Amino acid sequence: MRYIIVIFVTLLMLSSCEKEESIIHDLNISPDEISKIELRADHKTLVPNGVSKMGFHTFVYAKRNVMSYGRDEETGEFYGKEIEEEFLVPDDQIPAGYVKVYDQNGNVLEDGYYATTSDAPGTILQFYAKGGNMESNRLEITIRELPEEDYEEIVIPVVFHVLVPPATAAPAYDLSVEFLEEQLQRVSDAFNRKITTDPNAGNAKVVFKLATYDQNGLKMQEPGKNIENISASDFTNMGTSSNKTKPYLSYILTKWKRLIWDPNKYLNIWLAKFTTSTSATGTSTSYQMWSPKVMHPDYDLASIPGLDLEHKESFTLDDVEDCREVGFMVNLAALYTPTAVQGSNEFSLATPMAEYFGILQTRCDMYEYLNEDGDSDYCPDTYSFDYGFYPSVFKGNNLDGQPENDPTRPLEYFTSFNVMDMYSYKNSLSIDQVKRLRMVLQQCPSRWAYKSDWAFTGGN
Repeated sequence: MRYIIVIFVTLLMLSSCEKEESIIHDLNISPDEISKIELRADHKTLVPNGVSKMGFHTFVYAKRNVMSYGRDEETGEFYGKEIEEEFLVPDDQIPAGYVKVYDQNGNVLEDGYYATTSDAPGTILQFYAKGGNMESNRLEITIRELPEEDYEEIVIPVVFHVLVPPATAAPAYDLSVEFLEEQLQRVSDAFNRKITTDPNAGNAKVVFKLATYDQNGLKMQEPGKNIENISASDFTNMGTSSNKTKPYLSYILTKWKRLIWDPNKYLNIWLAKFTTSTSATGTSTSYQMWSPKVMHPDYDLASIPGLDLEHKESFTLDDVEDCREVGFMVNLAALYTPTAVQGSNEFSLATPMAEYFGILQTRCDMYEYLNEDGDSDYCPDTYSFDYGFYPSVFKGNNLDGQPENDPTRPLEYFTSFNVMDMYSYKNSLSIDQVKRLRMVLQQCPSRWAYKSDWAFTGGN
């Protein structure tokens, strides 16, 4: 009996932490219970190329009388009362086909997507959802100008340096060439609008391929794969900490003749289990990289905002002071298992690859951190967001600390396709990001590996 009382008191104490709580167990609804239909779109602008699509998403709400329990703040007494509660209805509880999306002419979007090649830039289209006699809010979508995408396709040769600890210190591991090829293909597809419906996706016309010749001009036994077996003594010198980020970076620089290949011929990527730490962002636990540091004197440093650059006509091996100037290090655990380090914000190699070529993070945790353009990445067609508010592909652009009813940032919902977004499909770059990336490729000497065919010919 004493244990029953203890449990009851514990439950009362736990419930006293909440002013009021109601739980809806049965979510099966009838159309009569629907109280509101909300329509959201992937973005507010659409490229009229027939490939990009605007997806529409309906959120259906219902109201129901439920029991609510709480504790009176004045008397301290517990109570239960019946209240009317509005709740989001799971999609599988809505009668099939009951809610549909329509264009401004009353035509049904059968698959919930809209694409066009005929709407003129500047045209504003309206869409709405309807179920029975209830209509949603109306969304306005603007058709944007077709981008200039007459870029020359470039091929960037990649070498993966696989840093393997001694068998006596850690389990051995290896990666197949097929696995590495798949990783690069995914990045290429994301950069080139091959695997997305993103309504504002750009086509960078950049292809990443495994090198087939090494730095000495010899045919590689395994394309794009350079194995570095770390000796027992070198591994011991790295220390016993589970975070070996700095020791690995130092090791790469010390063994530069084997591990840093000419940046004018290769993009270097180092693979190592350099830490067991985890984080949602992954910026220090999944990968280690630096944005470009140099720009050719022919260009204005301010032409690519957000980067700390200096003028330099060329960038060679002799200029390297840190391996991250000419490549980036990836945690093998994240590459093998995308959820291992970052959880549900799955890792994608496309993220550090885009950052390496000067694309900035889209997340912006605080309103006060916005840049002078009112965003976080100097790309007008991406959204800045607080990932703590929206750990999902469906997001809003409101930020922590943002003034209420800020006229410069009206609340807008969007869908995350971008490789720089957290909790995203990570399958695209926006048109403005592509423009920025191509500027970096043209203007920054440390990113000029594509100008050489050595990695594919060996100088022959």
